[in-house]
Amino acid sequence: MDWFYVLICGYISYYFSFAHDYYLQQGVESLSEGYWYVIALALLFTALLFPLFSIYRVWRGTSTLTEIKNITMAWVLVALFLAVLAFVTKSGADYSRSWMGLWFVSTWGCFISSRIIMRLVLRWLRSNGFNHRHIIIVGTGEQAMVVADRLVRSTWFGLEIEAFFDTDNSGLPKQFKNKKLISDCEALRQYVNESDIDQIWIALPHTEEKTIREVITVLDGAFVEIRYVPDIFEYQLMHHSLSEMAGVPVVNISYSAIDGANRIVKAIEDYVLAFVVLILAAPVMLLIALGVKLTSSGSVLYRQRRVGWNGKEFTILKFRSMPPDAEQETGPVWACPLDNRATRFGSFLRKTSLDELPQLINVLKGEMSLIGPRPERPVFVEQYKNEIPHYMKKHLVKAGVTGWAQVHGWRGKTCLHTRIEHDLYYIENWSLWLDVKIIVMTVFRGLVHKNAY
Repeated sequence: MDWFYVLICGYISYYFSFAHDYYLQQGVESLSEGYWYVIALALLFTALLFPLFSIYRVWRGTSTLTEIKNITMAWVLVALFLAVLAFVTKSGADYSRSWMGLWFVSTWGCFISSRIIMRLVLRWLRSNGFNHRHIIIVGTGEQAMVVADRLVRSTWFGLEIEAFFDTDNSGLPKQFKNKKLISDCEALRQYVNESDIDQIWIALPHTEEKTIREVITVLDGAFVEIRYVPDIFEYQLMHHSLSEMAGVPVVNISYSAIDGANRIVKAIEDYVLAFVVLILAAPVMLLIALGVKLTSSGSVLYRQRRVGWNGKEFTILKFRSMPPDAEQETGPVWACPLDNRATRFGSFLRKTSLDELPQLINVLKGEMSLIGPRPERPVFVEQYKNEIPHYMKKHLVKAGVTGWAQVHGWRGKTCLHTRIEHDLYYIENWSLWLDVKIIVMTVFRGLVHKNAY
């Protein structure tokens, strides 16, 4: 259906765009050949890129927002690929911008609306007893009860608990007394074979390895799906996920959401936006450079070593706001509200965050990202890596010009623990939408702040 939406929306949008009126005056009534080529390329990119975002996997049990985010990022990436191709071939002027805008917005609308409608239909069916999956939960402990409670409350998922299995035969909590309790492996196999059971959910702690093996073995050959719920509730995890490495299934405990296809999207976002902002900010940067040169001696740019992605050092660029010998006596120190080392013009640059503009060059060099945890100097990294829990995990992604912590005011000499919590939240929950939100918040809340000094 997605291919159909791309095709039909491209065709219909043409007749509502200025391009139709133009070509009609030229004697061309139908969609011109060049536009068909663009639609064909969009179909090709859709076929190649959508699977990378898991668009066609089974979304049962996941949120609507997650599916919308994935489909949006995939479609935006298709648009960016077409835009880059038009730029490289210098063919962008040959196509109507109104057609492109109508096409992409209407196609996106079809993608989203069709999936929302499908979810609403399935939710109604499942809430009314249709399209259910009947499951058995292996375990009656705390972990199993957490799983069972969430499934019971999420009726729209259509997962109905038929029975529990526990070799200890310790009984069930009050809310599940009406469910069957099986305490023998052979009885479990017989019940599965005789009943309409679709899935077995194993929710036992890792200490029950023997029971887990027995359940898997006894159900070998049964026509049921077996799912294992890892015993991870007790751990403080980052963006944990399941994957396979060299044929070995692994749980990623310390893991960045900016990986795989997301890393490609993030890179495109960085390069495109940094290039555009740098072009727009060039006149302002020229005036700032002139102001730095006229108000103090020394170079316009200040270069400093910082720690970035994977702990690698790089040279960060800033407009110089202090005298060249500002740290000659003190050595590396944190800037604070009473810090009087900055020049008068430099103080203005720091309070408005304009001294950070040259870092757009770091972004274009691939050393930084527009959005991400702020990088620190090596001496401070060495100092805090053993003092602040999870401090080094901020280096799982590229350092940013601005970030989730900064737009919430956690910059300068503020609580490092809270700042790291914000950095880790960004790493765990990254999305294109979150980056857009941070960019908007930076414009209205992040450039000028009481903690910028």
